[in-house]
Amino acid sequence: MVLGLMRDVHALIKEMKLGYFVCGAAARDILFLHVYGIETGIATLDVDFGVAVENWEQFGAIKTGLIKTGRFVPAKNVVQRLYYNAGSNGQGYPLDIIPFGKVEDPPNSIAWPPDQNEVMSVIGYDEALSSTVEIEVNKDLTVPVISLAGLALLKLFAWKERGIHNPKDASDLVTLLRNYHGAGNEDRLYGEELKVLEAAGFDPASASPHLLGKDVRRIARAETLTQALAILENPKQLDRLITHMASKLRYTDDAVEEAKRLLDRFKYGLNGQ
Repeated sequence: MVLGLMRDVHALIKEMKLGYFVCGAAARDILFLHVYGIETGIATLDVDFGVAVENWEQFGAIKTGLIKTGRFVPAKNVVQRLYYNAGSNGQGYPLDIIPFGKVEDPPNSIAWPPDQNEVMSVIGYDEALSSTVEIEVNKDLTVPVISLAGLALLKLFAWKERGIHNPKDASDLVTLLRNYHGAGNEDRLYGEELKVLEAAGFDPASASPHLLGKDVRRIARAETLTQALAILENPKQLDRLITHMASKLRYTDDAVEEAKRLLDRFKYGLNGQ
């Protein structure tokens, strides 16, 4: 089902010659489970696509093109959402199309049409697009997927935007910070990133958040990096993020201390240390 959804979206956006990437929970599952065989313990039906558009008309054309296939229906009151293979109750696999690029006004944010009352941050999306990885999800379908570093960047900003009401982005951030070393990075830790491994007492799992922070720093623009660090340097935001992450870590010996450790090492990498 999800494969069919991705095939339809990929075909239309490529026909329109637009840049895009798979992001969100679907990207997490593709990279961790499909590519590296790492179980996250989190099931999702959501599929998100970030699409670089020239104007809002192109965004509308994407929605219209998908609806014309007869396999998508628009969601009520959520302008970016469609449902794939919706049943009689109108529900199906949720697809979110997140536009960015020349529709940003001011930069790094979009205001949803038609009334433009609801504003969404898209900071980091340009960096995510420029650092995608091509993943063969089926023998006849290869799609650009956000890198894990790009995903961590977007998750941090998503948490800032909606974390007061929904801690799920903090939970995803925990998954990224704790598992990054196993996602094709162990050879790096024993090679060019040996100093990171050494700083972690030669424990790859402990080195994981530090390495992820360094890789986020590599792809982020200076302004984006500054804003990411500002979240971790704001005492109120940091305390709330630690609390939300600790709920994901509740089965560890000291969840709060583990959340602090993960963020400390992540910040260390973001600072280029």
